[in-house]
Parts: sequence; structure tokens; C-alpha cells
Amino acid sequence: MIRLRSFQVALFSNLIIPDNKLEFVSKLISTSNNIFNGDPVILPIPNDAPPEIPRIIVKSKDERLVCNVSMNRLDLFFNPKSETDALLDNIHDNFFGQIIKIINFLNEIYHIKIFRVGIVANLILNLKESSNIFIARKYLKDSNLISDTFELQLHALNKITLLNKYKANRWLRIMTSRDIQNQNNDKFLLVSIDINTLPDVSYDFDRELLTLVFKNAVEDMQKLIKIHYSEVDNV
Repeated sequence: MIRLRSFQVALFSNLIIPDNKLEFVSKLISTSNNIFNGDPVILPIPNDAPPEIPRIIVKSKDERLVCNVSMNRLDLFFNPKSETDALLDNIHDNFFGQIIKIINFLNEIYHIKIFRVGIVANLILNLKESSNIFIARKYLKDSNLISDTFELQLHALNKITLLNKYKANRWLRIMTSRDIQNQNNDKFLLVSIDINTLPDVSYDFDRELLTLVFKNAVEDMQKLIKIHYSEVDNV
């Protein structure tokens, strides 16, 4: 069985947080229809601190949705709270609608432009065998050269193009995992797919374009999962 552990979208811009942080937080919460109903946090970060450090954190009470805001990026996290939430196929309905509302808020009220995006899916696979044995058997030509491993990881970088136009890096990270309560049980595989447009290339992503980019990125993730793990139940 393949389940979504978390999903993240990073939106990169030149300047996101205005001077009036309280007003910004109030408008952000209102724009999202109060989905961020937990207590907001405004961190006392000095202006000369690195711009990527979050200054504002808003989230839902159950932490299903979390939004970190820094000076040059906004990170939205979706943390599944049910079996339905944990299906990558449902991420559009569960998450992307909120992202579009926030993008509208940034564009219409603060005239902020998004020039780079990142999309990360973190998944967990329940296996019928040891994840160490699974990785060695599936990916290594001579698995006997690596035996009795307690932990095993594979990282692969591919250069891809989203919507046949936007160049991006796609990192596939595959890691063994163990039951916290029973370290002898390593029948869990962690898979992270990180798709991000190139850091040295700037684009102008509006709401409509970002919707298409998100859809294309998730389709690429789904295709990659099926290629690698078609033998695992419920792909």
C-alpha cells in the first residue's frame, strides 16, 4: 500500500511579507476562509536575518494545513489526517484549491509575483519484505555486494520539463524505514519526489499557469510511482 505522508508546495518571490505583519496575517487567514484556524505565530526575526527563515506561521488547529511565510518564499504543507487524505490522487481537491486562494491574495492585494515553484510529495510504502532487501534486489545488479544493511538510500536527479516549457529538477529519494516500536521490522519504504524549477531561471507564474504546473507535476509523480512500484498493492 502506498500512502502520502506529506505534500509541500513552495512559492518563491522577491518580497512577500510587508511591514505590517499583523494586517498581513489577518488578510491571509480571511482569504483562506479561516481554514488556518489555529493560533498564528509571528516570529521576532531581525530584518538582516536570512530571508528564507520563516517570519510568520499559520495553520489549521489539526495541523492538516500549515503555511510558513518568509521574506522570499511561502511554503504550504498538507499533512493527511485520514486514509482518503493519504491518496496522492486526491491532492488536487484537498490542497490545490487553498493554494490558488493564497496566490490570488498575494497577487491582488500585494501585487507579488511568483517566479519559481517547488512541489514535494513524501510517501510511505508498506512492503511484504524487508525494505533493505527490496531496494538491493530491485535496484542493484549484484545485491550480494551490499548485504545485512540496517539502512539503505538511493538518490536520483533527473532534468525534466513541465508543460513542455518550464525546466525543472526532479529528485527521487528512496530510503528504508523501520517500525519505531519494533526495529526488527523494516518493511517500510520512504519515497520522496521533489520537483522544482531551476533556481537560476525566473518565470512569471500566474494563477492559471500555476494550476497547470501543479497538475503536470502530480501527473509526473504518479507516472514515476507506477513505473517503480507497480508491483506494490494500491498503486
